[in-house]
This record gives sequence, C-alpha cells and structure tokens, in this order.
Amino acid sequence: MLLNKDAFSSGQISSKLWLCEELEKLYTSIDNVLILGGWYAITAFLLKSRNNIEIKKIVSLDIDPECEPVADLINENWKWQDWQFKAYTQDCNKKISDIKNYDIVINTSTEHFENLKWFKQIPKGKTVVLQGADMIHDDHIFEFHTLEDFIKTFPLREILYQGSKNFRYPDWGFNRFMLIGVK
Repeated sequence: MLLNKDAFSSGQISSKLWLCEELEKLYTSIDNVLILGGWYAITAFLLKSRNNIEIKKIVSLDIDPECEPVADLINENWKWQDWQFKAYTQDCNKKISDIKNYDIVINTSTEHFENLKWFKQIPKGKTVVLQGADMIHDDHIFEFHTLEDFIKTFPLREILYQGSKNFRYPDWGFNRFMLIGVK
C-alpha cells in the first residue's frame, strides 16, 4: 500500500488540528459527520482521537478508490466499533442521497473540486466546515486569494467562525482559510 506522504505534512495536519480546535469551541457532541474529499480521513482520525466532541458516526467520501482502504485502516479503531467510521469511494459532485441525514458536512479540500455541485447539494440550514488555500498547485482548480474570496465563493446564512492561518516555510508559504457556519 503506497501512501501520499503529503497527507501527513505539517500544513495538512496543522490545518486539520485548527479545524478540530475551532469546532470543539462550538460543539460538545455531534451525531453524524460527513466529510467530502476526505482523502485518508485524517480529519476523522483527529476528531475521534482528540475525544473532545462526542461524535457517533463519521463517513468520509473521496473520488479516489485508493483512499478508501487507507482511510478505513487509519480509522480502524472506530470502524469496528458499531461503524463509528466508514470511508467510501464516491464522486461528491454526484448526488449524495443521504446528505440531509448528516448534522455537519466538512470539506477541507475545496480547492481540489472542479465545480461547486457538491456545495449546491448541501441543504439550506445544514452546518458546514470548509477549508481552502491560496497555494498555487497543479491539483488546485479553485483559487482563493483572500478570506473574502473564500467567503464569497461559499455563501452562508450564518458564519460561526471565519479565519485564515498563515503557513511560512523557509522557501515558500501559503494561507489557509476556514469557515464554519450554516448554509
């Protein structure tokens, strides 16, 4: 099993820890979480292992079929415990039939999606957690230059948290944006 080591880079992990920290300020329990573009489901792993929010079930969707077994392996501790976690291979731009059954929809890879069909199918009134970056990268389709650009791209009825985090390395850097709110 080959892994993309970038999933464990400081930027990836720090971004997901930031998500956990801000979500923990807002919630003590959540029934069902849906992660779109979940990759190896590190977000699920961190949310469950930090144990600061009681989460009954997390489902992670990713279009890449190689992600499902890795995500299930990383989250094995919760997979076998009444299916508190499960990864599936699915294109999130295609209809997600049970999306209304989730309390929170998370997407930490918004810049990788080719369009906003995934966002448009999230029902009004649903809580979302969104992250994106201004990093120039071959895999990034959407470009966000500022937090304001990010907010305009994903209009929310109510914003519970908005922020940006600056990542500076010796030879490069980028900004990560995050929104938590109600669509």
